[in-house]
Amino acid sequence: MNNNYVIGADIGGSHITAALVDLANGAVADSSKYKEPVNAGADARDILTRWTKAIGHVLTAANGEVAAIGIAMPGPFDYPEGISLIKGVAKYESLYGMNIRAALKASLSFDGGIYFENDASCFALGEAWAGEGAGCSRMVAVTLGTGLGGTFLHNNIILHEGKGIPPEGYIYHLPYKAGIAEDYISSRWLLNEYQQRTGQRLNEVKNIADLAEQQDAIALALFAEMGHSLGEVLAPWLKDFAAERLVIGGNIRKAHPYFLPALQACLQQNNINTTVHISNRGENSALSGAAWICKSILVTNNNAR
Repeated sequence: MNNNYVIGADIGGSHITAALVDLANGAVADSSKYKEPVNAGADARDILTRWTKAIGHVLTAANGEVAAIGIAMPGPFDYPEGISLIKGVAKYESLYGMNIRAALKASLSFDGGIYFENDASCFALGEAWAGEGAGCSRMVAVTLGTGLGGTFLHNNIILHEGKGIPPEGYIYHLPYKAGIAEDYISSRWLLNEYQQRTGQRLNEVKNIADLAEQQDAIALALFAEMGHSLGEVLAPWLKDFAAERLVIGGNIRKAHPYFLPALQACLQQNNINTTVHISNRGENSALSGAAWICKSILVTNNNAR
């Protein structure tokens, strides 16, 4: 192994995945991938021990010869400084105010750089580099899951302001109907709405998708409504940004046969020519995106010498 590789890590609410990523093309070395379960409500020591175990496993397999470590991290988080600002969301609250970079450097005995970026943004960067957005100049990536992630990219650069960019570059908080977009486009909405309409509480969106596959009318209606809502939220921004592609990821993407037609119909009604693509890389996109952050910083540092 040599410095043509970095470690990409993706931190979720229940696990961490780490793997080697090729800096030449963003390809994830699947044979190096290591996943470790994490209790997001545990104390700081337990969480950091598990994160260290996963990243350390890959680092050891590479004989320590990697150029950097990139981590896709949920927010709120001070990404440049590596400090966790997560609180009030029932996950990783024990890490609030902690310098995660310093903690991991110490626990891994790693002298190289450790860099952080928002998990949804890493998904977008990974898709732009090695996925459905490859070769595209202006791309919007959306992650559909527990929440609603959105990232606007121009030539693989994350945008937080400018023409066609919503406030802070995010979409979850955009005003919509009686609340915000995330209230109507998320697993929470699907599960709550299904319960309201049937009186039955399901455990996960996959249960609703299974019902949709069986042509259950309520399940089909819910996905269609969510797809239409996503189209209404995105349409003005896709138009103003002149987005070439919309790439959709997140766990709910697996139910795209049931929400994609309504989304595309809404975009067509609004004269939006952006093509819609469904990611098929899973968490590999977040791993590639975390590696892209490393690559960008390494190139900048080398040019500065």
